[in-house]
Amino acid sequence: MEIGELPGRSTAAFPASVGAAILERLPGLHTLRRFVVVGATGYVIYQATLFLMYDLSLLNFLPAKDTSADLLLFIHSDVRLLITTLVAAELSIIGAFVGHNLWTFGDRDVVCNPVLLRFAKYNAKAIVSTMIIITGVVNVLTVGFGLYHVIAVPVGVLTGFAWNWLWDAQYIWRQAKRSHEAG
Repeated sequence: MEIGELPGRSTAAFPASVGAAILERLPGLHTLRRFVVVGATGYVIYQATLFLMYDLSLLNFLPAKDTSADLLLFIHSDVRLLITTLVAAELSIIGAFVGHNLWTFGDRDVVCNPVLLRFAKYNAKAIVSTMIIITGVVNVLTVGFGLYHVIAVPVGVLTGFAWNWLWDAQYIWRQAKRSHEAG
């Protein structure tokens, strides 16, 4: 037996088995690529909404920047940022759901799950990832540490990415099990 050779396997079969394993996973990588593209679109929606509502101050009814508010459990020193990040989060959630439902997981034979129920599950998952993880990270880094929000948003997005992929791929758009009947 040669060094690096597994018992009962020849070294010539090893590259073929690696190639087969990669080819076997390509459909999953295709879905992951689509997931990243839709997520990037949600990111653009989030940043654009934040820019329009916070930086350009297009909505006169919102409080001024750096206006403090007592939120019972804590005092937030920039309630305009809090409001605009929550609105930006929900708009990006809606955009990402539409993209995932029609494109990312559109070719999956998903477990019987009506679209409104899927949207409700997606929103519930997004409460954790977008409303708590991303919005929380952005607000803590911006208000607590003085980091510019355009830099804080990518940090929040990367924090929520793994949570989103796990829930979307394995739970919300879970593939239906196919019977393994001989054809």
